[in-house]
Amino acid sequence: MFDTTDVLIAGAGPVGLMLAAELRRDGVNVRIVDAHDERTFFVKALGVTARTLEIFDDLGIARDAIDAGVWLTGADTYQDGAPAFSAEVPRAGLPYGALSLAQFETERILEAALARNGGHVEYGATLVDFTESGDAIDAHIQDACGESRTVRCRWLVGCDGARSTVRRQLNVAYEGDQYPQTFMLADLDVDWNLPRGRMYRFNVSGQGQAEGEAGSTTLAALPVRGSARRYRLSMVLLPDDAARHTLNSTPDFDEIQRIMLPILPKGTRLSSMRWSSVYRVSHRIAQHYARSRVFLAGDAAHIHPPVGGQGMNTGLQDVHNLAWKLTLASRGLASKTLLDSYEAERRPVGLDVVESTSRALNTVLAHGEIKPAMRETQLLVGYRGSSPIVADDAAGMAAELPAPGDRAPQAGGLVEAFIGHAQRLQDQLGRGRHTLVGYIDDDAEGARVAAFAEAVDAWRVALGTAASAVLIVSLRFASAPSFVPACEAYRTLSDNAGEFADVFGAKNGMAWVVRPDGHIGFRSASCSSPTLLAWLDRVLGQRAARSL
Repeated sequence: MFDTTDVLIAGAGPVGLMLAAELRRDGVNVRIVDAHDERTFFVKALGVTARTLEIFDDLGIARDAIDAGVWLTGADTYQDGAPAFSAEVPRAGLPYGALSLAQFETERILEAALARNGGHVEYGATLVDFTESGDAIDAHIQDACGESRTVRCRWLVGCDGARSTVRRQLNVAYEGDQYPQTFMLADLDVDWNLPRGRMYRFNVSGQGQAEGEAGSTTLAALPVRGSARRYRLSMVLLPDDAARHTLNSTPDFDEIQRIMLPILPKGTRLSSMRWSSVYRVSHRIAQHYARSRVFLAGDAAHIHPPVGGQGMNTGLQDVHNLAWKLTLASRGLASKTLLDSYEAERRPVGLDVVESTSRALNTVLAHGEIKPAMRETQLLVGYRGSSPIVADDAAGMAAELPAPGDRAPQAGGLVEAFIGHAQRLQDQLGRGRHTLVGYIDDDAEGARVAAFAEAVDAWRVALGTAASAVLIVSLRFASAPSFVPACEAYRTLSDNAGEFADVFGAKNGMAWVVRPDGHIGFRSASCSSPTLLAWLDRVLGQRAARSL
């Protein structure tokens, strides 16, 4: 006999935990295994982007993350002890700033979310191999005592890191290479006079070089919550120091002081070291993110330099894309067509991140400086022009307006009758739901409201509990004597500030579909049930469409 589940996840790092938590929230039967006996408490990945915080908000854990992290206020670069460059992190105009959050805290918060939804991690359980037959996968699991068992699943997701067993057994190439430089990392307390909350980079020319020989080294410091002096220090080792250490070793405190103190500001004192490591950086991407019923995500799919803190964030966004697709498939509402879109949408993103972070690391190694940019918020990541499952039925819209494939932007100032505070569009989106958004500015005969109501009915029949809808109306229309806002099938919000109309370029009668991952899937110049369902049928696949 064997155990069964819809989705089996290998690897309980942040990426695997995120996928498990989302699937359990949406009612999918899921199991997650990890070879470790328990969670580790190392500060590996640290930065959390604005886009990831939006996803955490969708899962209801953004406040937990903020409370466990440190807001990054800016970035300062020093050259040979003198200030060389400074940049501030914007405090307005973005949904969130940049958060320094230790990986073990991210894992703790995600595991708690999984537990709230009735799931748990099977620690000490190693995925040995798997076989696929027809519509099932038999995964062979070995526990810490050497006992073996089989778990039969419908889909397997490898979130098991750069040395992924899942990827290796799929025989998927991991294309790329390893940087020759050796890096050192330490989690400790730093006593200095520099302001808290900033990222620091210290460059020293000619450090460790013979007289007359060119060379430099650079060290980065990021704050970690836990004490007012806690930082994660990381640096590129000079060749002589690199030769003294084997990869994945843990240098002692005296060695960390010997190497790092000469680069840090004069008078700096180090103490309370919690962890250290020596490692290499690679830039690789899986040739495929999926084969049949097996998927790769996170480091199993891509690995790249840590510049800009893109790695873990990209992995979390991988599974945010995959989760809703697996949910629909598990409910029998979607075919392989939808699942195939995971690779089509996410692999180009992974390739872009690998290439851009590799360029950024080369810049750091050559010049010791990198300037924070909007792309590092990951709010610009989208699938416009590359996704096979997004469509546009609104001709003549300006290219700068949010279009199918784009992340749905922020829009506030929305007012609902009998609620005394304004709301955001984002409050109506996500939570595992596909949201139909309509906009009406004028409807003298009620035809547009009737068309939207008809579309909502068809939308809910097609998607069941995964469907939601909101109608946005102009302040002028909402103020008309004939306007009746109450409708139990959808919520009606008045665009009192005109922000929604401005941001989306909304015209009377338009409609958008916002997917559970917050990206626009469809845009139409008019809200038509046949047009909407024709797009949905194409997305879900012909077999699924016939079953609706």
